[in-house]
Amino acid sequence: MGSKDFLAFISYRRVDSWAASRWLADSIGRTFGPQSVFIDSEAIRVSNNWKDRIKEALDSATVVIPVIGPRWLSTADENSKRRIDKKDDWVRNEIRHAIESKTRVAPVLLSKTPMPTQGALPDAIRKLADFQGFELRDDRWESDLQALLTQMESFGFVRLSQDAVRYPTPALKIRGLDPIELQAGLNRLPGWQCLTSDLPNAPGRQRIELHRNFVFASFLDAVEFMSKAALEIDRRDHHPRWQNLWRTVSVWLTTWDIGHTPSTLDLELAAYLDELRTQFRAVAN
Repeated sequence: MGSKDFLAFISYRRVDSWAASRWLADSIGRTFGPQSVFIDSEAIRVSNNWKDRIKEALDSATVVIPVIGPRWLSTADENSKRRIDKKDDWVRNEIRHAIESKTRVAPVLLSKTPMPTQGALPDAIRKLADFQGFELRDDRWESDLQALLTQMESFGFVRLSQDAVRYPTPALKIRGLDPIELQAGLNRLPGWQCLTSDLPNAPGRQRIELHRNFVFASFLDAVEFMSKAALEIDRRDHHPRWQNLWRTVSVWLTTWDIGHTPSTLDLELAAYLDELRTQFRAVAN
């Protein structure tokens, strides 16, 4: 017996809490069944109408879980206006729908982020401040998560098994590099540059990536380089965007979990790839 008639809707900002939200959704799904949780990046396929699918899930939700991290309130658009203040903001409208439809709301607070005050919220969702928040702290993730899952049982969710499940702790402490840190990193990595481009299938959003082209003496060397790199990349669980064109391997590095901006993970992987390149033949002039 699962929780097929009970649905948790995860509301989040990608630039603020994408990784933690995915982790939370996975934990809920493993505890109560995959049909018990909705998160847009998993539940909406290319053929679905985004707006209709969101509304359908909100209408069916037993509980709406806004995941609130350090940048949830301050995230701004290209005009430096807070997104939460815009009437077409998805997060704002998901919460507004829950409040107006009297759906249960259970805010989740990441990394000791305080609950937003009424004065910090737009009128449409000011009542969010009245709900009890659940902390998911970096140093107590597992115990905090178990408390949240137990609370969900009181909402009507039924566990797939009564056996205790040990959940891994997500890397919530990854942060983007500030301009000084990024430049210092690039100074240590000759041949790498920082590029900004539009994020595919996300109008108005951009990604910042570290980029380098590696040129090899032969096509087989290029393929072997990628094959060797893949083993270490998989071990680190931090994957690049790359492509091979004959003797050239082009690599782009960014950290998706924090909004497609570079982190120390990208600097470390870039340094590893540079070192790996030295194991191959030089290119003749």
